[in-house]
Amino acid sequence: MRRWLVPGLAVALVLAVALVDGTQAPGRSIAPEPVERVLFVSLPGVGWADVEAGDLPNLEAFASEAAVGQLATRVGRRGASLTDAYLTLGAGTRSLAPDLDPAVALDPEESYGGVRTTDILLRRIGRVPDGIAYLAAGAARQRNLDGPFGGEPGRLGEALEAAGVGRAVIANADAAEGFPSDEPPPEGAYGRAAATVLMGREGIVPGGAVGRGLLVDDPTAPFGRRLDPDAVQRAFEAVWGAEDRQVVLVEASDLARASAYGPRATPAQRRRLRADALDAADRLLGDLVSQVDPATTAVLVLSPVAPGGGPDLALVALRAPSVSGGVLRSATTRRDGYVQLADVAPTVLRLLGEEEPDDIEGRSFEVSARAAAGRIGELVDEAAAADFRDSLMPVVVPGVVAVLALLVALRWWRDRLPVWASRVLAPLAHASLGVVPATFLVAQVPAVVGRTGAYLGAVAAVAATVGAATWAVDRRRPGLGAIAALAVIVGLFVVDVLAGAPLQVNAVFGYSVSVAGRFAGIGNLAFALFAAASVLLAALAADRWGARAEPGIAALLLVVVLVEGLPMLGADVGGVVSTVTAFVLVALVLRGVRLRLRHLLGALGAAGAAVLVFALVDSLRPPGERTHLSRLADHLGAGRLGSFASTMTRRLQASFGDADAAAWLLVLGLVVVVAGYVVLVGRGHLGPVAAGASGRRPAWLEGPASTAALVGLLVLALVGLVANDSSIAVPATMLIVVAPIAVLRSQAPVPT
Repeated sequence: MRRWLVPGLAVALVLAVALVDGTQAPGRSIAPEPVERVLFVSLPGVGWADVEAGDLPNLEAFASEAAVGQLATRVGRRGASLTDAYLTLGAGTRSLAPDLDPAVALDPEESYGGVRTTDILLRRIGRVPDGIAYLAAGAARQRNLDGPFGGEPGRLGEALEAAGVGRAVIANADAAEGFPSDEPPPEGAYGRAAATVLMGREGIVPGGAVGRGLLVDDPTAPFGRRLDPDAVQRAFEAVWGAEDRQVVLVEASDLARASAYGPRATPAQRRRLRADALDAADRLLGDLVSQVDPATTAVLVLSPVAPGGGPDLALVALRAPSVSGGVLRSATTRRDGYVQLADVAPTVLRLLGEEEPDDIEGRSFEVSARAAAGRIGELVDEAAAADFRDSLMPVVVPGVVAVLALLVALRWWRDRLPVWASRVLAPLAHASLGVVPATFLVAQVPAVVGRTGAYLGAVAAVAATVGAATWAVDRRRPGLGAIAALAVIVGLFVVDVLAGAPLQVNAVFGYSVSVAGRFAGIGNLAFALFAAASVLLAALAADRWGARAEPGIAALLLVVVLVEGLPMLGADVGGVVSTVTAFVLVALVLRGVRLRLRHLLGALGAAGAAVLVFALVDSLRPPGERTHLSRLADHLGAGRLGSFASTMTRRLQASFGDADAAAWLLVLGLVVVVAGYVVLVGRGHLGPVAAGASGRRPAWLEGPASTAALVGLLVLALVGLVANDSSIAVPATMLIVVAPIAVLRSQAPVPT
């Protein structure tokens, strides 16, 4: 029992750190007492760099007394269109615009293509309700029902209607210079998607205005039109205060119009048109804010889409009776300063004291307790770092591929190369492994951010230093250097996640905050490196120390699963499914078990049980801290198996694009597994299989440890391909760790 003491302490330490972190509230509530009204101001295409640049006095003054943050504006793998963003804001779940009439909303007295709104409504919904009508409501619901995210456009509007809260939208970003009223409008003529934020299921917003009466002719403005401030003011006065409880959205539509017109103008004129639109938007914001009572009203200012040419991050600021200053965050991001489009709907409901639906993606904003001075400057710097990280991917990834190709070529032609060339193989392999920690460490050095040459030089220097250290270990103790290199990689990820994953942010193989897929825990590319290194470390330890390594291996694999799955740490469903399945099979092979189908099914069952345990842990945490895991527990606890199945199906679609592609890629994956079984595993613990003309594998592939490594890596690659939404990137990234280890293992006889 004594030999299990140290591993037990390691696992206990991880649990203790996780529990301590979980007891710290992420921040204070935005609305301990409900507000009466919410004023929602949309500034399309505005970022914090615009505020930092000056000349927006009203927005700057508002931000100085509000809680601020970055709004992640991606929907899936792409930046949201304005209609995507507005539909997402109203659904509380990522949503996509329909192909038909995506931004067409009409006032009651208007016509569309020469047909009256009343006649269109009779045909589309069977009745003529009062209010603004979004014509593509049915198409939008069907598009998202069949889509990868499962958003329900109109979800926020339905919840507000059920609570008796009034709704109104004032917006018009039409982008056409004119067309006959009796002809179909040209593509993109209408820009009224803002109505979708507060519409109900049938696409109706009870109050407000979106018609062309909000516009005035101006030959110097984009498309010859701009918002009429007096008309907007009249529309606002007509609805504001008309009901005891209400939400009113006003869009600074000239910003969207300037963006749409931009490609038609010269760069200098484009900048001038945007500057004019920003100035008008700032004046509009000042006028609106001056008319609300700060004691009873919350004001939410945000940009639903990011500024062009930058990362997919936009500004968001919230002022409420109990919110003045601070930094925003949410349970979906778990990172100070960042929220998502889907978080806005539950935030509006929270402000009004209404229940937040359980079946949406988003979670209400919180205000971080760790707010600091210079908030806007920090947000601008972080956005720049995200942009730089994204620009590095086309440089770093081909570079890593080239190094791996060189490694394989040197190993393949080793016997034909000069002695000096073959001698660089091992140092180069160690340096290649050092690239992994180097990319995470160097990304946190401000001096290299934005300077590609300095970044690449720093990565090369750190990788060479780490590689030299592990190579020195290997020269003193042959075979131990590879173990040391893997231990550095695994240890780096464990320590990083326990510390809140600061090294993951904007690292090449971490996650970019502009991508909006993940803001805490371990990203998909980092998971591939972490899991592959863990499997190889376990196999090499078993190969070197035999039964003496069992406690350490057990502790290693359990710690990795805890770091991946605990909701206050990794909260990664796909990572848990992949690692538990692979680790169970690795453990069985190392124990001398001949694998059968029942073992694979048992491993998958263990993975499912682990996910349920982590989901249960998450559901027991305070509501403001729960992650997507708790939603899984809610679905299963309430017997909503269809919701659970839909979530898994959408994850497959997000990974593979559509069902047909998913099916073909799964077939391809099975072919790869069978090929790996036949070609690589040969006659190991998996039973007798032809292994080539000689009937044997290379010596360095013999033995249960090598077989365990191959089994674990194949399972990680296949299950990771399916369970994570990064598709082929997961197994491809694993090669960054696998290839150098394979080269090192093939260099010399395996020690006994």
